[in-house]
Amino acid sequence: MPPSLTADLRNLGLQTGDTVLVRCAAKAIKVESGSPATALFDGILETIGPSGTVVALAFTPDFYFWQKSQAAQFPFHARAKSETGAFTRIVLDQPGAVRSKHPTNSFVALGPNAEAIVRGHDENATAFYPIKNLIEAGGKLLLVGCVESSPGFSTVHRVQEDLGLADRTLLSRKRICAVQDGNHIRWFARRDVSGCSAGFGKFYSDYEAAGILRRGTVGGAVSIFADAAAAYAVERPILAQDPTAAFCDDPHCTSCGLRTYSPARMARFFLSVPLKGARRIARRVG
Repeated sequence: MPPSLTADLRNLGLQTGDTVLVRCAAKAIKVESGSPATALFDGILETIGPSGTVVALAFTPDFYFWQKSQAAQFPFHARAKSETGAFTRIVLDQPGAVRSKHPTNSFVALGPNAEAIVRGHDENATAFYPIKNLIEAGGKLLLVGCVESSPGFSTVHRVQEDLGLADRTLLSRKRICAVQDGNHIRWFARRDVSGCSAGFGKFYSDYEAAGILRRGTVGGAVSIFADAAAAYAVERPILAQDPTAAFCDDPHCTSCGLRTYSPARMARFFLSVPLKGARRIARRVG
C-alpha cells in the first residue's frame, strides 16, 4: 500500500470509526505493484480502524422481461458475482462481510455497523433503501477516481425514492431478474428503477455552496468526500422543486427519457429515436 494513501484519505476527511460508502474506479489509483483496489481497501481499513465500517454497492444484472432465458443464466444468490468492480469483490470476499438480499441492487458491508446498514434490504425494499440506514448511522460518502466518469452520490437515488420518483417510469416492472431459491428459480420484477446517474455531478456546485464537499486525491486519483445526511439535505429540496434536476444531457438516454413525471423529456426521447436510427443507417450506407 502506498504510504501516502491513508494520509490522502485522512486529508479528505475520513476518520477512525467512520461508516463509509465507497464508490471507485480503482484503476485510477497509482500503485507501484499489486492491485489498486486492494491498496484502496487496505488504506480505508487502516484509516477507519476496527470500529469503522466499509460499505459498497454489489449490484447484479437485470434484464428486460422478454429476456427470461438469458436472465435465468445469471440468478441472484448470496454469492452471485457483482458487476460493480474489483473493490466490491474484495469486500464480498472478506470473512464477516454481510450482503443484503435485494435481487439486483444488493449492498455489502464489513464492520460493526454492517448488519445495521443492510438490514431490511430485500426484494420488498427499494433499491437504495440502505442509504436510509447509512444516514441514520452517521455515514460518509467517498468517491475515488470516478468523480466525473461515474459522478455523484447515491443519496440522490434515495431522495428520488423518498419523493416517489423512482417508480414513475415506463420501465417499472419491465426489468426482471431470476432469484435462486434452493433448487428453484423465482422471478423478481423491479418496481422502482433507479436508472441513470450520469447527471448527478450537477449537484457538485450545490454541495460546495453548502460547504459540505471535500475534494482531494487518493493515490493520485481525483476524489470527493461528504457526509451522507448533509448531501441528502442538499439534494432533497432541489429535486422536490425540480424532479428533472438530476437528468443527464443525453437525449437518447432511455432511463431519463422514460420518466413519466417529465412529459417534455419523454417527448424529446421519442423524437430522438428515429433520428438516431437514421444516423445509424447513414453511417452504414456511407
